[in-house]
Amino acid sequence: MRTLNLFEWSKISYVAKGILVGVLVGMVVSLFRVSIEMLLTFSRDVYVFLNDQPIWILGWMVVILVIAFIISIMVRDEPDIKGSGIQDIEGQLHGVLKLNWFSILWRKFVGGVLGIGSGLALGREGPSIQLGGAVGQGVNHFLKGNHSQENILISAGASAGLSAAFNAPVSGIMFILEEVHHKFSGVLLLTAFSASITANFIAYQIFGVQPALDIGSLMKFPLEHYGHLILMGIFLALGGWVYQEVLMVMPSLYRKLPIPPYLHGFVPFMLIIPIGLYLPDMMGGGTGIITNISSNRLSTGLLIGIFLFRFAFSHISYGSGLPGGIFIPVLSLGALLGAIYGNGALAVTGIEDIFIRSFIIYAMGGLLTAVTKAPLTAVMLITEMTGTVTQLMPLAVVCLTSYVVADFLGSDPVYEELLQRKIHQIPKVFEGEVLEFQIAVEPDSDLDGMMARYLRLPYGSKLIKVRRHQNEFIPHQDTVFWAGDELVINSDSGFVSEVKKHLDKLN
Repeated sequence: MRTLNLFEWSKISYVAKGILVGVLVGMVVSLFRVSIEMLLTFSRDVYVFLNDQPIWILGWMVVILVIAFIISIMVRDEPDIKGSGIQDIEGQLHGVLKLNWFSILWRKFVGGVLGIGSGLALGREGPSIQLGGAVGQGVNHFLKGNHSQENILISAGASAGLSAAFNAPVSGIMFILEEVHHKFSGVLLLTAFSASITANFIAYQIFGVQPALDIGSLMKFPLEHYGHLILMGIFLALGGWVYQEVLMVMPSLYRKLPIPPYLHGFVPFMLIIPIGLYLPDMMGGGTGIITNISSNRLSTGLLIGIFLFRFAFSHISYGSGLPGGIFIPVLSLGALLGAIYGNGALAVTGIEDIFIRSFIIYAMGGLLTAVTKAPLTAVMLITEMTGTVTQLMPLAVVCLTSYVVADFLGSDPVYEELLQRKIHQIPKVFEGEVLEFQIAVEPDSDLDGMMARYLRLPYGSKLIKVRRHQNEFIPHQDTVFWAGDELVINSDSGFVSEVKKHLDKLN
C-alpha cells in the first residue's frame, strides 16, 4: 500500500478546512437569505396595510429613518461593509487592503438584511461573498494559519458564499478562479470546491434543491436564428458599458449633497416609501421582475418604462454606499433588455413568441458578462440558477459576443474598477512599512523546479526564507523550489500588489 507523502496530506487537510468553512458559510449565508426574505415579505405586507390605513404612514417613515440611521452608523464605523464587498475581497487577496473579519461579519450581516430586506434595489450575492470571505478569515484566525493559508480560506469562503446564495456550487468555484484570482491553482481549487459543495448542501437542506430562478423548461433555440444571439450580445455590451459608466459616476454625484458620506443611504430609504406604496412590484433586487416577465408577455413600452425605473433605482441604491450587491439588479436589467429585444425580434422576423423566455435568460448572462468580464461564471451561474442545461450553447454565444464587444469598448471588470477607485492607485514610492506574505509553489508551475538564482522579483521585494514541510531555511542561489514549498517574501506595502501579480504569472 502506497504511503501518502506530506504534500498529499497537506491537500487532505485543505479539504477538511474547506468543509469546515463550507459548513459555517452555509449556515451564515442561509440565515442571511432567510432573514432577508422574511423582512422583505414583512415590508410588502406593511405597504399593503398602509394603503388601507394611510394614517400609519408617518409612523412607518419613522421606522424607515431609524433603519437608515442604524445602517449609516455601521457604515461610518466600518466603511469596508459599503457596497457589494467583492472588490474588498479582491483587494484583501491582492494584499492592498486589510479587513477586520469580525467587524465586517456582523455589520455586513445586519446592514445587508436591513437594507435589502427593506426593499432597496440591492442584491444579496455580494454581501454573501464578503460574509463567506470573513468566515474563511475567521477560521484561519482560530486555526492559527499563516497568510498564504488565510488567502486560500478567504477564497474558499467567498466561493461558498456565492454557492449558498444561489444554490450554485460550480459558479462559486468558477467565480473565485475567473474573477478574483485569474488563474488555476490545485490547492485553491480543492479547498474552494470542498467549501462550495458543502455550503450548497447546507443551503439545500433549508431551501430545497429547486433552482434559485425556477422558470420552467425552455425550447431548444433554432440554429437559423443564431444571428439574433450575436446582435443581442452587441446590444447587451452597449447596455453594460452604460451601466458601468453610470455606476462609476454615482459616488461623485452623491458627494455633492450637503451631508456626510455615511448618511447618503437616507436618499434611497426615503424613495422606498412611495415605491412601496404605489409600485410594490419594483421593490427588492429584481427576482420578482424576472419571474414576472418570464411568465407574462409585456408590451415593449412597458418594458422600457420598467427598465428605466429599475436602472435609476438600482444606481441610487448602490451608489449611496449601502451594504448590498449588483448581481441580481444586473440580472433583472438584463432580463428586461432581453424581453425588449425579443419583442423587437418577434415584430421584425416573426420568430415564435415561445422564445421570448429564451431571450430573457440569455440576456441575463450577456449583461452580467459585459459588467463583470467573467463570461464562464456568467454562463455557469445562469445555468445553475435556472436549471436550463440545454441552453448552454446559445447562452455561451451571447456571453462571448458581449465579452468581445465590451472588451472592444474598453470596459474593465466592474469589481476591479471599483477596487481601483477605492484605493485610488498603487503607490509608486515606498510607504515605509514592510509586509511579509507567502506564496505556495504549485505543482507543474514555472516556480516548481526553479532555482532561486532565476527568481527575479520586482523592485522593493526580497525572498527571505522557504518553508518546506515542517522546516524553514534561508535559500541560497542554488536552492531548487519544490511543489508545496511556501516562499516567504518581504515587500514594502506599496508594492505588494505588483509583486503578487508577478508571482501569479509564474505560479
